[in-house]
Formats: sequence, structure tokens, C-alpha cells
Amino acid sequence: MRVLLIGSGGREHAIAQKIAESQKLTKFFCFPGNPGIESLAEKAQCDDSIDSIALWAKENAIDLIVSGPETYLVAGLADEAAKFGIPVFGPTKKGAMLEGSKDFSKQFMKKYNVPTAGFNVFTDYDDAVTFIKSLKKYPTVIKADGLAAGKGVKIALNEKEALHTLQDYMIDNTLGKSGNKIVIEEFMTGEEMSVFYLTDGKKFVQLIAAKDYKRAYDNDQGDNTGGMGCYAPHNSLTQKLKEKIESDVMPGIIKGFQNENFDYRGVLYVGLMLTNEGPKVVEFNCRFGDPETQGIMPLIDNDLLEIFYQSATGNLQFNEVQWKNEYAVSVVIASAGYPAQYEKGKKISFQTSMKDYIHAGTAFMHGEIVTNGGRVLNAVATAKTKEEALQKAYKLATQVSFEGSFYRKDIGS
Repeated sequence: MRVLLIGSGGREHAIAQKIAESQKLTKFFCFPGNPGIESLAEKAQCDDSIDSIALWAKENAIDLIVSGPETYLVAGLADEAAKFGIPVFGPTKKGAMLEGSKDFSKQFMKKYNVPTAGFNVFTDYDDAVTFIKSLKKYPTVIKADGLAAGKGVKIALNEKEALHTLQDYMIDNTLGKSGNKIVIEEFMTGEEMSVFYLTDGKKFVQLIAAKDYKRAYDNDQGDNTGGMGCYAPHNSLTQKLKEKIESDVMPGIIKGFQNENFDYRGVLYVGLMLTNEGPKVVEFNCRFGDPETQGIMPLIDNDLLEIFYQSATGNLQFNEVQWKNEYAVSVVIASAGYPAQYEKGKKISFQTSMKDYIHAGTAFMHGEIVTNGGRVLNAVATAKTKEEALQKAYKLATQVSFEGSFYRKDIGS
């Protein structure tokens, strides 16, 4: 099978490693790739538009396109590739709106009685300000409606922070058009859990859950990021909780997919908050999470490419995925300043091999590996126990460095 993997981050490198193990793989391409991915796959010669990607895939007899990032799916990559009869692991543009618009997602949940936080939607700045000034309870959550690379969510601890966020999003346009519409939500308390479902639009197969750490610094301090690390499987996913999710959360989602005629072939990320009232949905993603993917992929004991192809062709035959009896831990090594402003082009020094790490934000420059993003590398390890996996991952994290590098020391707590 000739496969094209789209993306350039840690999620895509982790997926690439798993695809490369498949006996069904005959030729592997990537776009745009990174040094880690390009050690496994040949770079496709196309540009960054969905038209160019789909046309290149047709001209190069690609059997399957796997899209890692949401941006291509929200733009309609699956729709464009379908014109050439090329299956895509990822939903069409309509289904991808579950991630592409927070408003769309919340209205979907409301319509189909999917448990979630109460919310209000605003397109007018003055109306949003008036609402914030009427609030009596904090924290509150302010979300940009559109895609914001994991940076469009602010947990405001007081009115001053909330008003500042409205100014940032709606007036100063720090997130561009994504902040023209905002969703203000009730703050939910509890433990977060990332649950993923493989689906062909009809059958939903749950993967193991992962614990993601969103805040930049130890003890959940600092701003929200795209994710600073994870471990899998999630300790809190008991059989009782799994049944609760299947009985309270999933029926509304499945009914909504059917009623709305989503052509959804790929992965559905269901971000949950485990509240005292039961599990509630924080958000949907139309792709694998990052860094959860880096923790989940090493534990899969099936041929991932076969599963992806069945999903993309609307014929998912697996009822469950086989898992290794291990834990996995991923520690994100980030650039100074992330998730705000950070510099690129810092030389990375490896005490071991560059191949020992998942590459998230790296690039080749003058023959060297340099930083090329906020989240630069993932130190990933597996072991029979969570404690051993943590020790191995953190040892790996200490064996790489670049100017200003930092990582959380409490992943797994």
C-alpha cells in the first residue's frame, strides 16, 4: 500500500513510526514532514494546498492519505481527495467542523443531549463584556470559536482576566479570525481524560484513554498549551467509568452523526472532564491528540495501517484494538517562552541519537537539527509499570538540550 502522511509534528512522527511497522506498506511518503518523519518516509513534492496534495496523491498512485493535523481536514482535504477516489483517514469538511468551530460543536452537543458545560456564544464585543460583568462566579472559560493551534482557550480567574481575554481575542485579533466569535463556558472541575474512537462513521471502537497535561508548568501553573506530556493508559478509566461514558456520552454523539449525515472516517477525540455529576465533554477534535498520540501509538499491538485503511474506506471490521500490557509516558521538551513568543533555530544537542526522540518542532539547518516550534521534542518511553516508564522518559529528557529548553517535571502525577 502506498501511503501519504500529512503533518509535521510529534503526533505525525508517532503515527509514522507505527505505519512504518506495517507489512502492508510498500511506499511511504510524507508532507511537509520533519527530520524524524523524513527518516521513515520520502517527502512528497507538492505545496500546502489541499488541491495540490490531492492532485499529487492521484499522480503518484497513493492508496491512502492519513491526515494528522486538523487544518487540512477542516479545509476539506477528504472532500478533495474523494474527487480522485483516494480514501482519507479523516472526516470530510462537514464532520471536521466539530473541531473547526467551538460554536458548531457546542450546538451539536446541546441538540443531541451530550453532557457538557453550559455556554453562551458572542460575536459582539460589547455584548460579551456585558455578560462577563454580570458573572458572579469564577473561574470562567473563554474559547475562540475557530482553530487556534491549542492557544484559543483561556481560563479566566477573575473579571479583569476575562475582560483582558475578550480584548485580546475580539479587538486586538491576537488569534486572527478565529477570535471573531467566542464561546464563554461554565468552568468544570474534575480530572481530564482524553478518549479516542476509531470510526468509519457507523462503528465506534474506543482506544485506551490518555492523561494529558495542558498547562505549561508544574502543578498546572501557567497558560494552556497544546499539551506538555501524557501517560497512557489513564489510571482513572475503570470498567464502571467506561460503561458510564458508553451510556451517557456516546449515544448522543452517535445519534448526531447519523442525523447530521457526517461522512466521518477517522478518529474522534472526545475530551472529557470527570465531574461529580459524571463525565462531560470539554471538546471534540477531528484527529488524534498531541501529545496523547505519542503515548498511545507505542502500545497498539495491531497493524495500524490496516485499521486506518478499513476506517477510511468505510469498512471498519475491528471490534477492539489489541494492546500491549505496558504503560507509555511522553514528556514534551519545549522552547523558552512557549506557549507565547519563542525563538526558532536553536541548535539541539543529543547525548544519544536523534532517532531516540519523537520530533515535534525540529528542522534541518546547515546540516544540524535545530528547533522549529514551541514543542520541540518528545521523550517517550514504555515499560511494564507506569513508574518505570516515567523514569525512562525523564532520563531521556535529560539527554537532550538546546538554549532555553524546559519541560514539566510532574508528568504522571
